[in-house]
Amino acid sequence: MLCIVSFIVLSILGIFSASNRQLAREALDCVLRRVTLRPCNTGFDEKIKAKILGVVITRSEAGARFLNRHFELLSWVAFFLLLGSSVMAVRGVYLFYVTGSCNGLNNSAFCVFDPTGQNNQVSTLGQTCSLSDNPERGVTLKNVDLSDWPVLNAGASNQIVMVGCYACDYTRKVYPSIRALVQKYRPEFRFGEYQVKEQTDLLTRVGYCVYHADPEKYWAMNDVLFTTEKANLDDPSYVHQLLASLGLDANQIETCASDPQTQTRVEKLLNEIRRTNFPGTPTIFINGVPMVGPKPYRVYAIQLEGLFYWMK
Repeated sequence: MLCIVSFIVLSILGIFSASNRQLAREALDCVLRRVTLRPCNTGFDEKIKAKILGVVITRSEAGARFLNRHFELLSWVAFFLLLGSSVMAVRGVYLFYVTGSCNGLNNSAFCVFDPTGQNNQVSTLGQTCSLSDNPERGVTLKNVDLSDWPVLNAGASNQIVMVGCYACDYTRKVYPSIRALVQKYRPEFRFGEYQVKEQTDLLTRVGYCVYHADPEKYWAMNDVLFTTEKANLDDPSYVHQLLASLGLDANQIETCASDPQTQTRVEKLLNEIRRTNFPGTPTIFINGVPMVGPKPYRVYAIQLEGLFYWMK
């Protein structure tokens, strides 16, 4: 199996060296013969063995004797190690494509394609944006009452449930992708706004009142709040102007937002959001599958279309 390992290694080295390209051609000939259970006719295996032993013997005669005695066995070991690493590499590429991580959905372990872990980062309650150590543990929609969550396309066969925060950079990053998915696939879309960085639920109460006054304008308001400067989110005058620009009675909405009954209903909604055990924002459920952090658009689309099973 030395010829197989050598062919792969020398093919890569041959990109930079003509001599290695010649050796790679000899290795390929050897591979083609070995897979048909014939011996190499180029003496390639002996040539490589001699080169390796020549290097080893200058450092350790005992090591060279051991290598010479067990060369075939060690060649097989090298082959299976190469085969195993190749399988893991292909698996990592596949997982990154379908989950956004080389290690599986919501896994925050190091991934060479996402070295900073951006696809798993969230804004945690009362903190700045950070990486959850084990973000998917216990996250679920089971026993969560979604009836008070703002909804688009109610009753559709597919479902997206999103927990987000207007001030969270990661939610702001992924929200356009989710809206694009909703527009393309027309799933049932429920949104729960949870202010993880602020000590007030004002925007949640305003959103509750707007949704019950005019659901269509609620989604228009949502789109604006996720694209405006974050400083505007703390400015009551900006929120007042936004409501007016949407054709709403701003004074009426603000009165509704300050009503104790509204506070009670909003607190119930926030409690249902907490029941999901979400670790931070954004947390998105595609047909019940939790996805923590801003995944690439393709990951959501793959799950929504049911094209692949998740691999852990």
